[in-house]
Amino acid sequence: NTATKLAKIAAAIADQKEGEVSFLSVITVPKQTPLSFANKSGETGIGVFDELKKSISHSIRHRYLVRLSHDPTEAILATAEDEGINTMIVDFSFLRNNRKLLSLSTCDIIGVIPGKDFDKDMSNLIVSYDGGSTRRQILKKLVGEVTHSNLGLEIAHAISADSKSKIRVIRGVTQSPEAEVEITNKINEVMFDLDLKKIQFEKVYPKTKNMLVSSELLKNFNKVKTGVLILGAGNQADTAFSPKTLELADKSKKTVFIVRNHMFSEFHTRSFWNMLVQIIKENKTLYRIYIEILAGISFVKSKQKIGRYDEEYFDSKSQ
Repeated sequence: NTATKLAKIAAAIADQKEGEVSFLSVITVPKQTPLSFANKSGETGIGVFDELKKSISHSIRHRYLVRLSHDPTEAILATAEDEGINTMIVDFSFLRNNRKLLSLSTCDIIGVIPGKDFDKDMSNLIVSYDGGSTRRQILKKLVGEVTHSNLGLEIAHAISADSKSKIRVIRGVTQSPEAEVEITNKINEVMFDLDLKKIQFEKVYPKTKNMLVSSELLKNFNKVKTGVLILGAGNQADTAFSPKTLELADKSKKTVFIVRNHMFSEFHTRSFWNMLVQIIKENKTLYRIYIEILAGISFVKSKQKIGRYDEEYFDSKSQ
């Protein structure tokens, strides 16, 4: 079932980072029923973990949590805060339109769409590397690198170490040659930090200037019948996924991981994030400067041309 598949992903990441896995079962109580009257449901809720107990390795530190709540999203957020969760793994069908979970969580999130051949898919990992949104490129100067795709590479590394999987990194070219070289350098840095060697790296170009790169990316992803497609959340606000990401996920027949690297994932309190957001909203001068910077960068980028540059800068495989 889906829970067992999510557990396999969690175990691989925990093993790589020497971490602990917390399994959460949320029992939804009708709003008209006080939670204090539903304590017996919590006692029986532990039974949902029976199948997981058979699949999880005892070498991985893990525990089982049951939470009663009128709102499942609120229960997940409260658990993430109370337990100091770094990475949340959730079925993407629950996450896709859950703006509350996306906006209030202060941890990294992996949304999973399990494929029909999940176990076979895990043997081939395809990381689609995006460059991060304009807003995130500004924020990384303040809080460090926040690109979703860097988290994607870390996840691929963890699963590869656990399942002996092959990794392929794909970059859909959307920016100027200079910007693309910077992005490729960043990929190399991350791969060096993770000690990833002999990884296949490919660049995919749109066939025409007016053509979206998405269609060419899908063709590239389909080179292999089975595999896990790891996508970044996209160049959207932290409360939504980009249309490009959703299109690639919907059209893929493989297992898909959609990763959201939260810029404050090292902080484990929603109160900190809520306080910071409120300060920004109330300071009109800061907000106006922020908007003007975004507009200026977007204008400059719109004037830049996309071009092939492999021969000039470095030797790399392209499509």
